[in-house]
Amino acid sequence: MDQSKIWKGNWTFVLAAAGAAVGLGNIWKFPYLAGESGGGAFVIVYLLCILFLGLPIMIAEIYIGRYGRKSPINSVRKIISDYGLNKFWLILGWLGALAGLLILSYYSVIAGIAASYIFSSIPHTELNPAEYSVEYYSNFKNSPLLMIFWHSLFIGVTCYVVGKGVVDGIGKAINILMPILFFLVIVLCIYSSLTGEFIKTLSFLFNPDFSKITPGVVITAMGQAFFTLSIGMGSIMAYGAYMPQEQMIGKTVLIVIFLDTLVALLAGFTIFPIVFSNPELSAFVGKGLLFESLPVAFHSMPLGSIFHSVFFILVSIAALSSSVSLIEPFTAWIEEERIFSRLNGVIILGVIAWLIGLGTVFSDNIWAEYEIYGMNFFEVIAILTDQFMLPLGGLLICLLVGFCIPKIDLEREIDLSRNLSNIFNICLKFVAPVSVLLIFGYALS
Repeated sequence: MDQSKIWKGNWTFVLAAAGAAVGLGNIWKFPYLAGESGGGAFVIVYLLCILFLGLPIMIAEIYIGRYGRKSPINSVRKIISDYGLNKFWLILGWLGALAGLLILSYYSVIAGIAASYIFSSIPHTELNPAEYSVEYYSNFKNSPLLMIFWHSLFIGVTCYVVGKGVVDGIGKAINILMPILFFLVIVLCIYSSLTGEFIKTLSFLFNPDFSKITPGVVITAMGQAFFTLSIGMGSIMAYGAYMPQEQMIGKTVLIVIFLDTLVALLAGFTIFPIVFSNPELSAFVGKGLLFESLPVAFHSMPLGSIFHSVFFILVSIAALSSSVSLIEPFTAWIEEERIFSRLNGVIILGVIAWLIGLGTVFSDNIWAEYEIYGMNFFEVIAILTDQFMLPLGGLLICLLVGFCIPKIDLEREIDLSRNLSNIFNICLKFVAPVSVLLIFGYALS
């Protein structure tokens, strides 16, 4: 690899990996899943999944990327060549790159809606904010042109950042976006805690009702751990190629996971206090929490319109920090193979993601009546990626690194103590693969 592409300093990689992990999964998905799945009960299971499932797979994925110093596809190819493995393992590289592109296709639609909400707080004069919010969101989804505009804008910004290069594009953007993101989430958390129902939120998130821990809750928590840490998308593997050689993988992943989990919990303490402060709203509304309930909650709060905009700026930044990582695996491969220049390659990939994303745009309007096994286009793509492609990618990572890489080579790179190394190996070889198979079984049932 061209040494100029390797990030300088340890914090660029930490922020980039945290940026890939911190996204809509933390701010949009985690709170509504916690609301649907029993609050504290879900949080405990989720944290255990992060620790025993997410952490070992992320370490293994970064190891592959740094070992190969290439795109995920070619990093896996290098491991195959160096260790004399079957070419079957190439599936891992292609699967991650394809999953990232498919996720970007619908991710940009949701992120585009969030960006539009920066300018769409409920008017102070509105007498029925709940009805206004539901109607506004419904009208927005029913307008293909409006959805396409914001979808296009978000894809365009993503492609611009990635097209500028690994250092001048992704590296510089991450070093600007992530500090702003952490600052905004802390400010919003303080605001919500001071003006909303902090104690009720504390009880909701950390006072678990263990009777609500069902197999479905456990599987949901496992899936969220994959989604929020960007496991199996190729993103973390691609970033691993740009990680400084002297940086310790094990300690770095612990920092990334800490930051990712911290943002998810702070998002909960941002959203739920203001939701609980309005007796007309519920934390159990699912996906409508972000775009229907929160605008109503902000409407009734002091300086609500200002903090409404600040919140959706936060969501947009989080989404952008993740979206650039979703398109990077394929972009890096195109650049390495000299198929196109980096800029032309990312434009082509952006157009492909944009075209697939139209299916998500149309799922709520002109294609609303068309279903596949009771699911619209967006739901099909989301389930395909979240419940099949990402877990399969995670499973292949576990098997490749856990059983095909000599233990001595792995231990030299990940820099863990003997006890932690033993726990890592057990999780990677047994706990994580079994967990992934459970996700598959649940999805198929």
